Amino acid sequence: MWRRPLLEVRNGRGFNVLPALSGLWLEVSVTDKAGKESDSARIKCVGPPARVALPKRGDTYTVLMGWADEGLVDQGQYTFQKATLSGDPEQGETMDLTFRSADFVDKLKASGRKHYDATTYGDLMKKLAGEAGLGSQVDPDLAKIKLAYRLRWDQSLIDFATEISEEIGATVKPAGGKLVAIKRGGGKNGAGTAFAPILIRRRRNFGYEIEVEPRPEVGSVAAAWYDEKTGKRKLTKTSANRQGPIRILPHPYRSEADAKAAAEAEVYASDNRSGGGYFESPGLPHARAEAPVTSSGFGPLIDGSWKAESVDKTVRADGGFLTTVHVTAGNDKKGEKGK
Repeated sequence: MWRRPLLEVRNGRGFNVLPALSGLWLEVSVTDKAGKESDSARIKCVGPPARVALPKRGDTYTVLMGWADEGLVDQGQYTFQKATLSGDPEQGETMDLTFRSADFVDKLKASGRKHYDATTYGDLMKKLAGEAGLGSQVDPDLAKIKLAYRLRWDQSLIDFATEISEEIGATVKPAGGKLVAIKRGGGKNGAGTAFAPILIRRRRNFGYEIEVEPRPEVGSVAAAWYDEKTGKRKLTKTSANRQGPIRILPHPYRSEADAKAAAEAEVYASDNRSGGGYFESPGLPHARAEAPVTSSGFGPLIDGSWKAESVDKTVRADGGFLTTVHVTAGNDKKGEKGK
């Protein structure tokens, strides 16, 4: 049965601007990414450029996508960034309007120098968010992680927050007026609520490309830290629940808690690098980056669990609705099945 896509692009006053662009707009797309990268949106229109009025600097728009039998789903708020104009005899004239996440404020990109005393990850993210004029939302399990003294030296707030987050296996980005931090591969949002799983079935799939790269087994990962009480260098080890040798991270950490978090993050990263690629499917309006992905019907090397690294959604004026889910292996080490 044919399904009808729904699409609205609402301006700051809540009006859908697409009817005014009828016959001019070709497609609207949004991209949701894991980590610090700003989410983005794009409106592609036919030319010549003079036929479409450019948005003003700072104008914000909310994109909603969905299906007629399910309703619209909010895809986020975006601020106008730039226009790209092009034309040639074969392709004709087009104009791409590019938008970025409205929450990616300039203060997050400004460099600075500041020190932060020993604290928890949750409190540090709250301080950084406050400096950028944002609120914070941190996964409850991450928020409790203890951090030693930190120094930000000629770094932007978002780069500094990302560096700290990567050390403990987290990702951080601005969304919904907040600096949101979640556990990498944890499948939950900043409030600790699970993302809706993304189901990919071969019989409904438009296309895919998956690379499986089996990697050497690592039985455990260890990270060194300096114990100030004893004056000795110590190791904290995390099991990878596999048969194999121990891997020791090259750089020492400031505390036992930091070392433990780094070792756990490396265990996840080691599995995550064992496979990746993308699936193309009919529109999935609820799909989000960092959500768990389950594929079926492709065979033992592909079937199973993945993690959404980024999600692209496009609605075309001719009635098409396509979602591309870019995946990595997540916690499911690839290459073991089908042997």
